[in-house]
Parts: sequence; structure tokens; C-alpha cells
Amino acid sequence: MKILFCNKYNFRFSGTESYIFELMDLLRSRGHEVALFSMRDSRGGGTPYDQDFVPHIDFKDPRNGLLTQAKLAAHAVYSVQARKRLRRMISSFRPDIAHVRNIYHHLSPSILWELRAQHIPVLYHLNDFKVLCPTYNLVSNGAACERPCTGKFWKVLTQGCYAGPVTSSLVLATEAYLHERVGTYKKCVDHFLVPSQFAEQLLIQNGFDGAKISVLAHFQVLPESVTAAPRAGSIVYFGRLSAEKGVSDLIRAMKLVPNVHLLIAGNGPERPGLQTLTLALNIKNVEFLGHVQGEKLKQVIDSGRFTVLPSRAMKPSARVFWNRLRKRGR
Repeated sequence: MKILFCNKYNFRFSGTESYIFELMDLLRSRGHEVALFSMRDSRGGGTPYDQDFVPHIDFKDPRNGLLTQAKLAAHAVYSVQARKRLRRMISSFRPDIAHVRNIYHHLSPSILWELRAQHIPVLYHLNDFKVLCPTYNLVSNGAACERPCTGKFWKVLTQGCYAGPVTSSLVLATEAYLHERVGTYKKCVDHFLVPSQFAEQLLIQNGFDGAKISVLAHFQVLPESVTAAPRAGSIVYFGRLSAEKGVSDLIRAMKLVPNVHLLIAGNGPERPGLQTLTLALNIKNVEFLGHVQGEKLKQVIDSGRFTVLPSRAMKPSARVFWNRLRKRGR
């Protein structure tokens, strides 16, 4: 089978991309032919279809003037260019099915209409809640929100959902209204894959057909051998540094256990603020490693006593964890 993956980043930008590349390798090992449609970026490895990729886009480049910003906003909502480039790649690769992952803004949902026009079945593998929430993550005012604003996307302007400028919030709302009104996700997607029953039920509650949704937990490539962690090793957080990840809560907790060392492997918009918080609290047992991947990340994880996921959507569990950690620190 020939499988076309669609994802806006062509390198291991986050866990989403790590998953995609490992899945592509797995499918190749099973005899399938795979290709990636993406945005051009020098950090990604070359492919035979790079000439069909969308040119590199940086929405946050401070050099963008008003005209450029307006063009980028239009591109994020619906990109004619991305459709044309995908059409060209399809004519060369001729896929049997498309596996769509993270396409927003840089590729835009417009490519779903091109896949439909080309009669290519679309499997949309959701790794966030963008089809329900203009800002991806169901977070409002820094806290978990389980009330998707389907049909009321103007709330992104009033509910503290997005920390950026109001103009960006307006673009997010416009994008959500447009694709709901024309039925992009319900008309162009043949089947959705979600990582949890929670996500499945949330989609169903908000009007998606349960018969077109399947739960598929993420897989993990296990190492051939595992190195025993030292008994006095650090604890490790690895992942994106964004507000909903709860890393600021983790850092504050580390002040209570000065004899326990924390390694933070990752990057993201919250990193400067987290480093400032660490200095302000005079915390000496937290170390920022920056973006780490591959063998080096494996070594960091192996060196740790355990890893921690302080997501703010898990507050009750987090309280139990911190109580236990504090006792160990004593």
C-alpha cells in the first residue's frame, strides 16, 4: 500500500513528529511505501518530494509587515498554495490513502478538500482537540477546559484561551467558523483515530459520528536492552514547555524537596518564564537541558529515577504525587 502522510513539520519538532517518523519506519518494515507532504524546513531530511512542499513559514517572525501578516492569516485559514502543491505531489506519488496528522496553519485544512477531490481516503489521526477548540488544547486561563466552544468560537476572544494578540485570536476563530460552516472535517475525513476513550466521547458529544472514530493508543519502540537507573538518580521531565504541561507547578514543588534533582529536557514558549521562575524562587535543584532527542534523550531518561508528567489536567493525581515526593525528599 502507498500511504501519504501529511504533517506540517518535516523534522522531530515534538512528540507528534517523533510518532510519525517511527510509524513511517514501522510501515516500511512491513512492506508499505510511504511519503511525507510537509512544509519545507532545513532541519528535516531530504525526500524525493521536497520540491512539492509548502515553502517555509514563520508566523512569529518580527520582520513580518502588516501585508505579510494579512497574507499569512489568509494562508492559515485556507491555503490555495498548499492545495496546489499537494495536488502535484499526489500526481507523482499516487497514494492509496492519506494519513493526516498536524496540518494547521502551515498547511491548513484546505488540503483535506484536495484529498477529497482526488478521491483519496483520509485517515485523520488527532493528537489534539483542534477540531473542537480553536487553540488546540482545551485550556482556558491556564486551566483544563472540557467545554468545547463548538459553534461559539468567538469565545476564544473572551475566555482567555489564547495568550497571543487579539488579532491572532480573531484568525483562530475565523478558521474554526469557516471549516465548521463548510463541513471540512465531517465531509473530507473518512475516519478519525484518537488516542483515548476520553477524546472519542468528547468528539461524539460534539456531533461527530461515533462509527467513524476509533481509539488507537500510541505505540512505543522499546530498546533492546534497558540500563538500570541509579537509585539516587534525578527525576526527569521531557516534552514541550507550554502552559498546559504544568511544568511551573513541577518547579514550585521542587523547592519543597531540595535534595531531589530535576532535569527538564525540552523547549517551548514557556521556557524563558520557567527559567525566570526558577531564579526568582532561588531553586538550585532544577536543570534545563534544552531540546534533546534521539540517543541523548534516551541517556537522560535512563539516568533518571523516574519521569514525571505534571499536566494540569491531572490535578488530583498530581497532589497525591507531590505528597509522596515530598516524603521521599525528607
